[in-house]
Amino acid sequence: MFYNDRLKWDLAYDVIVVGFGGAGASSARFAADHGAQVLLIDSAPEGSEGGNTRYAGGAFAWGNNFNNLKDYYKQTYYPFKYDPKVLDEFIERVMDMKEYSKKYFDIEAMGTGRRPNGEYPEYRNANSMQSQSMTTGMYNGGFWKLLRKQVMDRLDKIDVWYESPAEHLIQDPDSKQVLGVQIKRKGLKVNVAATHGVVLSLGGFENNEDMVQNFLGQGSLAPIGTLYNQGKGIDLAVEVGARLWHMSNYDSHGFSLRNGDAREKFAYMINWKSLFNGSIFVAGDDGTRYYREDEEDRHGYKYNHGNWIMLPNQNHPHIVMDKVQFEQLQNDDSAKGDQIRELISYAIKADNLDELAEKISAPKLSEAVDDYNFLVDQGRDMFLNRKIETMRKFGVGPYYAIPIRHNILHTHGGARRNEKCEVIDMAGFPIPNLYEAGELGDIFATKYIGANSIADLLISGEISGTNAAKNIARFKFEPRYNQFTKPNDWKSDAGTSIADFEAGPRQGIGTSENGISDTPIVVRVTASEDDKLAKIEVLQQKESPSIGGKAIPLLTNKMLVSGETSVDAVSGATTTSRAFMDAVTSAFEQAKKN
Repeated sequence: MFYNDRLKWDLAYDVIVVGFGGAGASSARFAADHGAQVLLIDSAPEGSEGGNTRYAGGAFAWGNNFNNLKDYYKQTYYPFKYDPKVLDEFIERVMDMKEYSKKYFDIEAMGTGRRPNGEYPEYRNANSMQSQSMTTGMYNGGFWKLLRKQVMDRLDKIDVWYESPAEHLIQDPDSKQVLGVQIKRKGLKVNVAATHGVVLSLGGFENNEDMVQNFLGQGSLAPIGTLYNQGKGIDLAVEVGARLWHMSNYDSHGFSLRNGDAREKFAYMINWKSLFNGSIFVAGDDGTRYYREDEEDRHGYKYNHGNWIMLPNQNHPHIVMDKVQFEQLQNDDSAKGDQIRELISYAIKADNLDELAEKISAPKLSEAVDDYNFLVDQGRDMFLNRKIETMRKFGVGPYYAIPIRHNILHTHGGARRNEKCEVIDMAGFPIPNLYEAGELGDIFATKYIGANSIADLLISGEISGTNAAKNIARFKFEPRYNQFTKPNDWKSDAGTSIADFEAGPRQGIGTSENGISDTPIVVRVTASEDDKLAKIEVLQQKESPSIGGKAIPLLTNKMLVSGETSVDAVSGATTTSRAFMDAVTSAFEQAKKN
């Protein structure tokens, strides 16, 4: 969107950060720390912001030998090209990540112990990169809360707008300087000037089916992170003349259930050791095997004749098993037993293989089972090299098939950036005033290595926020402003105060700060005269509406029916479940004393 004499501004900030995920939070924090007044916007409603960082484990990459680290990274890039300056800058900063943790969060980072020999131990110096963490536990929202808190601690310098997607970048037609952002805010199109710079941190395009098909060449992938990464950052970059890179790169964790949900369940099932152990395999569209079920998960990349590649996804794959395997999984006593039992409840059942093949449109299923049984008899899986001790011959029916989908964690494509996180145009020059951070256009060309996206969002967030705040516009412009007709529309949506809640006789207030959201869960519980659980009221919660928000009513009903405050967690919302149960338990104990 080009600036012209008829365009007027509604307001102005020094820096606008587009996207309130981990990278956006980091960028806004550093821009504010360098004196900028910052507007941080996100398309998601409050409680769903956070991008993929909200769902991440929180571990970041670290190493202490530059040459060894670079050698390892270069092998994971091969045969793709890389920008030496960008990679060198990234590696130098990866080596400082422990100091970063102490300096900017006052936390001593600790090694996670995960993949001590590297995600690709076959490569030279694979053990030169180790994962570190600032939080206890993983996938509990703790890391996201740390980043979000840095924003909330700076609300004197940072305004936050939720449900306010960027519509266009506003660019000077002659100088190509990015002057601001047009934002859709409360039904209005608002033109906001950025006198120093704009940072794009909108995440990837995993929830844009057209982009997934055009750039990744895959037909149907199930998102396992945020549902708000819809490729808008690509559109914004393209409209101002940016060069794109890494558009074919993405990572995964194998499979999710195929149930028609926006965010399918059981995203990490490929790591459940007891699931793929016995008379069970993954069948492709025609019913034949194509996927080594017991191979170590490398963010979806599978061994392929000396290389690791992302397999082309099947359109309707299934997990197939016999009666013995189904009964084995019904009685699974592993840590994932409850989830496994829920997973197999979605199975399609048939008395014989021909009937099952017809039900799931897999014409070669019987042939695939015969081949599988032959391999077991031979004592070696010559086809996919699955460990023979995890394979058992299929026996009699009935037989079962669970519909699944290949899933996607995040994409890496976006505008090409340099070592200063400046966005590069088609001629190879920086677009004035435009920066980028996070997984939108990150530096990874192929073979994503775990813990590097977290390292990148911290690193690129610091670089982009700092450089945007310090930037001196190359081309001066005089903003002309509209009159404020509805000034309350431009106020920040973020606040730090937590209201006090009242409790009457036989009532107690319980809180927990251990949910996914940074906002505590607050409940009021009423106890009956005979100390029974009579009523549960949710007074405050900002858990993810699509997951935790749906889990809380289910948990409330379970508790009131059972009379117990400790019930089974809702699958896929374990963190919210535990936090909610803690809050209710605390409130119930108070209520019985009042």
